[in-house]
Amino acid sequence: MSNSIPPKKSLGQNFLTDESVCERIVDAADVGPQDSVLEIGPGHGVLTRRLAACAGHVTAIELDERLFGKLSRELAHHENLEIIQGDALKFPYEDLPGKVKVVANLPYYISTPIISRLIEARKKVSLMVLMLQKEVAERIAAPPGGKDYGYLSVMVQLYTEAESLFVVPAEAFDPVPKVDSAVARLIVRGAPVAYCRDFALFERVVSASFSQRRKTLKNSLKGSGLFTDEGVARLADSGIDPIRRAETLSVAEFAALTEFLFEFRKVA
Repeated sequence: MSNSIPPKKSLGQNFLTDESVCERIVDAADVGPQDSVLEIGPGHGVLTRRLAACAGHVTAIELDERLFGKLSRELAHHENLEIIQGDALKFPYEDLPGKVKVVANLPYYISTPIISRLIEARKKVSLMVLMLQKEVAERIAAPPGGKDYGYLSVMVQLYTEAESLFVVPAEAFDPVPKVDSAVARLIVRGAPVAYCRDFALFERVVSASFSQRRKTLKNSLKGSGLFTDEGVARLADSGIDPIRRAETLSVAEFAALTEFLFEFRKVA
């Protein structure tokens, strides 16, 4: 396989070259002939080849026209592989014909918006196995109470069971990035971990709560515009102590806080 096509810095391209890491990723996704797999960012196709050898069907989305052409030529013999030239941030995941397992070595700069898009399309996704910047993988899987737990942790864990599986050293990529990576697995839940009737409001509450991490929940929310002064004064009615900090709240407690705000707005 020739890697003669140079990486584009503008696309954040760091190509995975370590075959053993590819094998671990496919194992983590438990890919078999019964599975349809969606790969985002196949690059030079090192992981794509392994997926095509295991899965029933693979769809690979590649933004770079140069790599799309190269993969279309080199992998044309894989009858179960479809390569699409397009932007993964704009791809209509909701229109997929059935459920897929998503496998991706994501460019660092689009990892969070891609995860958000996939969660939005969660009815079409059974699980995700994603290569991410190590710190991002740790934040996604972090439990309440620590410095890694934050907005991204809560938003991801509402709809998925997330875990960081293993670290991938920078040397496994070409070009070599300045930081280590990690593979995370997100299993999509059949139902959210807590009742949430207004997701947009939930997102705003979580964002406001973490906007000033060192402050108490009461003080963080006071200037958010989400609560009136009376609402802030009555935060304890939600069952959550207003002098706690956001990092101590579970996903379910954030949902309870959002539900309190939803009901309070109806009667305020």
